[in-house]
Amino acid sequence: MLDNNDSIFLVHNGKNITCKEFKQTVKKQITYIKTLTPAEVVLSGDDTYTLLVNLFSCIYLKIPTVLIGDKTRLQYVDGIYIDKVVNSTEESEIGGLDLEYTISFLTSGSTGAPKKINISLRNLIAEAEDMIEAIDFSKAAQFITTTTLAHHYGCTVCLFVPMLLNIPINTKRILYPEEIIMENTALISSPSFLSKLVKYSVLPPNMPLVITSAGAKLEVNVFDYWDKYTRIVDMYGCTETGVLAYKDTPNQNMKLLKRVKINNNIVKCPYMTSEEFQLSDSIEILPDGIRVLGRSDRIVKIQEERISLAEIEKYINEIDDIEQSYCLKIGEKLAAVVILTDDGKNKLIKDGLFDFIKNLKSLLKEKTRIVPQKWKFLDEFPQNSLGKTDNDYIKSLFNINLTLPLVKKRDENQLELVFLKDSNFFKGHFTNYPIVPGVVQLYFASFYINELFGLKLDMGQLKKIKFSNLMFPDKSVDLIFTDKNDSILYKYQKGDKVYSSGQFPKRNIFLEGNK
Repeated sequence: MLDNNDSIFLVHNGKNITCKEFKQTVKKQITYIKTLTPAEVVLSGDDTYTLLVNLFSCIYLKIPTVLIGDKTRLQYVDGIYIDKVVNSTEESEIGGLDLEYTISFLTSGSTGAPKKINISLRNLIAEAEDMIEAIDFSKAAQFITTTTLAHHYGCTVCLFVPMLLNIPINTKRILYPEEIIMENTALISSPSFLSKLVKYSVLPPNMPLVITSAGAKLEVNVFDYWDKYTRIVDMYGCTETGVLAYKDTPNQNMKLLKRVKINNNIVKCPYMTSEEFQLSDSIEILPDGIRVLGRSDRIVKIQEERISLAEIEKYINEIDDIEQSYCLKIGEKLAAVVILTDDGKNKLIKDGLFDFIKNLKSLLKEKTRIVPQKWKFLDEFPQNSLGKTDNDYIKSLFNINLTLPLVKKRDENQLELVFLKDSNFFKGHFTNYPIVPGVVQLYFASFYINELFGLKLDMGQLKKIKFSNLMFPDKSVDLIFTDKNDSILYKYQKGDKVYSSGQFPKRNIFLEGNK
């Protein structure tokens, strides 16, 4: 690795960086890291170039390294956090790479606090070698990614695979499809990114030669959509094991990578430091591969009865007007987050929140005794950086005292909202003539800035607040944001009619991380 000095290792800010140039930067960074005398270093995936320089510096220094998806996960780790590259005047000498050096990854934490998983360079190389043998990446001119190299999946597929193939890695993290202007790429992505493009029938300017997806199940309709345009590979695995299996045809079973063996849900493979690992998924072994039946840890106890969250979701998804659902346990109650079809959204507005939920419960009681008591209606599920449903963020939605508005449509910096007539903030607020309170408008302007821009606001620092017209329930209104250098402007508007507007100064905003 990094032995071919004149070959291009990275494409950074549009500039080619050779292995030799990268190693010179690492030598200078090593000099800086030595001054910190860290026992352990924490690196985040917020910036790929910074992560790679510091990761290789720590590998050569043999300093333990923990990788986290973004800065919001700092609460789960110790160690010195390094988020910069220092241009030192002194270069330190480096030796060879120790293949037994381990990198620590964090699990997703979807069922509790995330755990550190140690994976050696030898493990990562073995996984990448088997992946290369199974999947033809050789025609790609460069690797690009929508996820982060701080995850086991991203690290293997977007670092070790291209390194072994001597193919450049583009350090620019893809956030929007229009950024895919490079030709002949291998796109390392996730179901959340790929499904969002399917939802809005969007294609990138340049179609990648191959797309990989991991982190959650790739739905059949998403697979079918991309399969028409390019080769798409759905990968299965977890942080503890790495990628174990894959499929590149929508209706086939998963095929195990070369050196993977699974028996009674116990994995043995050279991609992990432990000899074996017990999967939380139930796996069916078939002559032509495996079938993943579902997570066994999604069984919860409600009212002294053990229920499958996946089974409840299946029942909910069978109801007309429901596009998708996600269930979880909140306290001692079952909760559901639901994405409605367009017809379902219109029905919710027409029937009202109370009667709509009452009807959902009635339909579910025909199939199951335990039904969700808490409900939230979203236009899309919040995802973490690996494309998994963000369980912690969803839980936080149930701690909000105000009824969420219905999001009818979402664009990059704009939302079409409806404040439902039986929202709790209308109670006692002009009973016979309900209007959306100004404080509610301010709260949800702040709330959606956090969602769209990853910025949490200080509500006490608002500027230029103006309420121009009364806003009524059950009426569609656009919430429009404008990102300025020093502030975020918001405006509630429909057509030419402006209801309210204001400004949040950025100097009073701290980075919270995209949800």
